Amino acid sequence: MDPVEEFARIKDQIKALKTREQELRQGFLDGARRRSNAHEVTVKTQKRKVFLRDRLPPSVLQDPSFWEERETQIVSVKALQDDVVLIEDD
Repeated sequence: MDPVEEFARIKDQIKALKTREQELRQGFLDGARRRSNAHEVTVKTQKRKVFLRDRLPPSVLQDPSFWEERETQIVSVKALQDDVVLIEDD
């Protein structure tokens, strides 16, 4: 399979799996059965501290000495058109 097509398919599968994961997660949070013959789901509440950036004075937010620029590489894929015919290499 062409690597670009494989990448696109994998991204679609991941999206579908994440959607299903969220549906199942919500069910567990709503009280669905959490135990099977081989697995058990645990739901717990966890606390964490959250930094409230919006409470900083503008002088701090605008001071460049508190900021740094970082780069991230992003790989994405999009369909060229809806009726694309996929060419498979055997």
